[in-house]
Amino acid sequence: MLGVGGSFLLVPILHVVLDIPIEIAVGSTACQLLGPATTSLLARRIAVEQFRLPLILTGGIFVGVMIGTHFLESAGELSEVSVGTRLVPAADLLIMAAYFFLLTCIGTFSLFEVHRQKQGRMLPRGILARVPLPPFDVFPELGVGKFSIPVLSLFGLMMGLTAGLLGISGAILLLPGMIYLLGIRAKNAILAALVVVWFTSLQATIVHAWHDNVDLNLAVALMFGGTIGARIGSDFSNRLEGQSIRTSLGWLALLAAALVTFRLWRLLG
Repeated sequence: MLGVGGSFLLVPILHVVLDIPIEIAVGSTACQLLGPATTSLLARRIAVEQFRLPLILTGGIFVGVMIGTHFLESAGELSEVSVGTRLVPAADLLIMAAYFFLLTCIGTFSLFEVHRQKQGRMLPRGILARVPLPPFDVFPELGVGKFSIPVLSLFGLMMGLTAGLLGISGAILLLPGMIYLLGIRAKNAILAALVVVWFTSLQATIVHAWHDNVDLNLAVALMFGGTIGARIGSDFSNRLEGQSIRTSLGWLALLAAALVTFRLWRLLG
């Protein structure tokens, strides 16, 4: 429905509610995203020209996924770290702290932006679109002007880093980033985000499988339900306005942050 893959909810639920090891939750979630992403792309019948921006982002994303996965593996090798008088699993602390910061910021910002818009005080958009760093390309299919290719690649690098480290395809950052930093309208941003989710999920699956972080039984079960949900969500999102999309994203992000807070309390309390 929102073009973000749903995994920003899935990883906290698997780890906090079902007590699945964090590395397995991240790797299996990255793998299962292929099903919903493929279904969503087929349901929307994306035109060939709409692949141009996602493919430019993909170069940076591939590098970011490798770096993020390396960070996750390094945290796993540390085993436990000392926090006050407690020994805490390093991977759990790293991933949950990153999730808490990321989800709280995104949820709060999305709701704040919608509130400002209702008051008629729009936040400035498209800051990255105005960076004068050549070479440039123009994307008329997105209803925006020209973009710097190096800036887009660096933007993709940050998305890939998030995907490799957190297993969330990067789209939880990608969608707000496209809307607020690149200045793309919400519905066009969702289409581009879905393409990026597919490419990112494919690479993250391969990398995490290489590190034995994928439980195939878990991934297949999640993929089955996620694929059905993606088909329903894609149809439903066509009836949503941009403001409703951003509001839903904000509340869902804060819900996931609440789950993460509970896990951090159990780790550190």
